[in-house]
Amino acid sequence: MFGKILIAVDGSSCSERAGRVGLAFARGLGAEVWVVHVVKAPPAYLEAGAGAAEAESWAEALLGSWRELGRRAGLEPRTEALRHDHAGEGIAEAAGRLGCELVVLGTHGREGLRRVLLGSVAERVCRLSPVPVLLVRGDGGVEPATGAFGRILAPVDGSAAAEAAFRVADRLAVRLGAELHVLHVVPPLAVPLPEPWGGATSVLYAWAEIERALEQEEHAILAAAQARACAARVTTASVKAGHRREADCIVEYARDNGTDLIVMGTHGRTGLERLLLGSVAEGVAHHTPVPLLLVRPGQAGGLEAALSPGREKEESR
Repeated sequence: MFGKILIAVDGSSCSERAGRVGLAFARGLGAEVWVVHVVKAPPAYLEAGAGAAEAESWAEALLGSWRELGRRAGLEPRTEALRHDHAGEGIAEAAGRLGCELVVLGTHGREGLRRVLLGSVAERVCRLSPVPVLLVRGDGGVEPATGAFGRILAPVDGSAAAEAAFRVADRLAVRLGAELHVLHVVPPLAVPLPEPWGGATSVLYAWAEIERALEQEEHAILAAAQARACAARVTTASVKAGHRREADCIVEYARDNGTDLIVMGTHGRTGLERLLLGSVAEGVAHHTPVPLLLVRPGQAGGLEAALSPGREKEESR
């Protein structure tokens, strides 16, 4: 699982932090590393100009510094400077071409956008990458520099996307010897309107029925996750969102429980066609103090093949 990792760098402080986290993650997994920098292709009439030569020289110096950092971490990263008009597309294409199983990048880059994902390179990569993406915020948060990702959080909601992410989180917990936290957030309840023929009694009955159904769903989702988990240490928990957003509940749990990594599906209960906009995953990405690994349902299949169920059970002992 994640035997080859691509780390995208651009020289910003954000990408430096993401790169350090990526190297630590690769070290913990014993993975091969590619460090990639996208050099924006200049217009044809500047192809041989001084500006292009300076950009190439700067890129080589940047990648050289990452080769040295990798060696200090006990790795031998390979590097590549590639030309592309759009950094996001270039990174996603490089991941496929190089056969990488994970992309690591910061959620702020040269653009300095106030919003973490909207319109940014990170959003483009998340939409286009053929493999999961590990997002690392550049502003604060705990950095597991030693590679000791000791606690992994997997939010679950019964959806196919959450199930795919849970399987990846579980297998990572096995590989890293980490504790797996499985969290279900009970979504906010819409206030039922009274019906003309039922009055207040009808409202209370409907409210009670909804609460009972949500409670049954909560127990079923967490029990199923507990039964399927291969990690040696599994903790299950539920939180009622109340008037809060589900994303805020996930971030708060991560902060309060010393989480080192959150693994989420990029589609959940919202069922949006767009990958991140307006979703719970985007809300977590905006505020999480720890790295966030995003997994689309179709991306989990190949990763699961890396560890058979029998081997997972063996390694978890």
